[in-house]
Amino acid sequence: MKQFFRAKKQLGWAWCLLLYFGICLLLLGVSVFLQAGPMTKTFSNYLHEPIMLLLNLFPVAAILGFFWMIFGNLFYSASLSTLLIELISLVNLIKIECRKDPLVPADFGLLGEAMIATGEYRLNLHIPYIILIVLAAAFFFLCGLKFKSRPKPWIRWGCCAGIVALSVISMLTVYPSKDLYSKMVRSVEKLDSSNVPAVFDETGFLYCFLHNVNLYAVQMPEGYSKDEAAVWAAGEDAPPAASAGVHVIFIQCEAFSDIYDAPAFSYAEEDNPLYLYHKVAESDQAISGHVVVSNYGAGTANTEFDILTGVETRFLNENSTSAFRVIHKKMPSLARIFTSLGYQAWFMHPGQSWFYNRDSVYDRFGFADRTFVDAFKKGNYTWKGYVADEGFGTMLLERFSAHRESSEDPWFAFTVTIQNHQSYPWSKYKERPAEAELALPVSDEALETLSVYAEGIRDSSILLDRLTQEFDALDEPILLVFWGDHLPALGSNFSVYREIGLEIGNESDPEWTLATYMTPFVIWGNQSYCETHDMAAVEQALDLSAEHRISDVYLGELVYEMLGLQGTDPYFDYLGEARRALPVICSGLYELSDGTKTYTLTEQQEEVLQKLRCWGYYRVVDQIISE
Repeated sequence: MKQFFRAKKQLGWAWCLLLYFGICLLLLGVSVFLQAGPMTKTFSNYLHEPIMLLLNLFPVAAILGFFWMIFGNLFYSASLSTLLIELISLVNLIKIECRKDPLVPADFGLLGEAMIATGEYRLNLHIPYIILIVLAAAFFFLCGLKFKSRPKPWIRWGCCAGIVALSVISMLTVYPSKDLYSKMVRSVEKLDSSNVPAVFDETGFLYCFLHNVNLYAVQMPEGYSKDEAAVWAAGEDAPPAASAGVHVIFIQCEAFSDIYDAPAFSYAEEDNPLYLYHKVAESDQAISGHVVVSNYGAGTANTEFDILTGVETRFLNENSTSAFRVIHKKMPSLARIFTSLGYQAWFMHPGQSWFYNRDSVYDRFGFADRTFVDAFKKGNYTWKGYVADEGFGTMLLERFSAHRESSEDPWFAFTVTIQNHQSYPWSKYKERPAEAELALPVSDEALETLSVYAEGIRDSSILLDRLTQEFDALDEPILLVFWGDHLPALGSNFSVYREIGLEIGNESDPEWTLATYMTPFVIWGNQSYCETHDMAAVEQALDLSAEHRISDVYLGELVYEMLGLQGTDPYFDYLGEARRALPVICSGLYELSDGTKTYTLTEQQEEVLQKLRCWGYYRVVDQIISE
């Protein structure tokens, strides 16, 4: 064996070039095979649009050629290129299966979060694929021990320089091109550009990955004028806002939804995991409905951003994005509105302070007081690494009590729960949850998921009921706002939803499109608040849509208006106007105040949308907060 590898054979240039192009095509083929969609459809698109093939083939050729010139051995290069290209392609597959969101370069900045999430999600790591990739890399390495393919030094360094130059030029001109990207998407029949995972599958992961190198840049809206937006922000001479004096507590509840109201379930009324939620939401002290958020299955931080800033995450970039990654300065927010009125602002999330850069982001939002997981007692509050809603509620009540004892200022709290975070195996809780009560048969996997997820919904409903009872006993007015951040990803490719008859993910139907991004909300006032505010009259004054559905950016505006804060922030004043004109904005689909769904807007509605986009861009990028 040693003698076999010692006797290296020099390959001629013809063989080297033939092998080089053959390996390029092989590596691209495997990468396409590892995509979530059918490889036959992708290659069919390549044949229909050859430039699509070139855009995906170039990074493979550049990586393989660069390493060949560096190592002086084509097979060593093929070994390393196989590991690099195919493992990244596999990670993209796993991420799409888990989060319905493809891999983008900025995800590498979230590597710490991803490693933690790997331990919490039930991931299909496709171990056979990993083994085959490693074996292929090993095979190429062994070939490198037997066959020589070393070019002359001047060729090696000249080719290296050429590859680097071509790569830089292409990354500055070709891959970032929006026009080219749009052309690629349009060239695929019935491909919706807003369905980002499908775009990655059908136009090619490698091309889309490189196109998204600057994914987290905020895109300037067409027709944007900084000077015009500054005039809007200056507002007009308006009467000073009323000092509300009402404690305001926002609770964004992890993965909270009302799917257990679906016909597939056979719960008696009081056994429904949502029973206590309905008890609060349907009382005469509450206004309830649904918010349409920016994400499905993930995107907690994006919903936080939408509600606190009143700016749609979808407006930041035409592709999927993480809103918290674009915040690099002090931002206008609900916290700044309330603190300008004498409120003390507090943020709580029982997760790590570095997760989605929350500690820095919430400081930029104007929260001087921030609480994270290290403030909780693990023995009392956590299970499987997550703080339970019971412990969350205890911390909230303790902090509220401490505030009331130490200050006469009103309190603004924005909090985010974590207990019902994915995944949902039987082992999530110390005791196995009761099985979900269903009116139809489902798979064992679906039963497990629905049963465990129901336990979290039940605990979240208990949290809401507990807080309303505690606050009702106080003689200070309190508004409590409670909503879900997004639907959970139940099963691969919406499989659990399909088993219970829900067409979540079916974006060919407007109603199911909204349902995919829709979660419940309730705004509840304690007895002290309701003594001076008739909730029915308040609800009527808000001019809510027929369906009581709103985009999540309007939820904070509802509270702003309920408290009579008009005149405090011109942008939130305008949100009230926009809500009445366009209650729901959802990736090119709109729902009007009468419940009509449309993909086409009138000229006046387009002006409302354009102003929202431009003003939102100004607040995120150009507006300077001086303190």
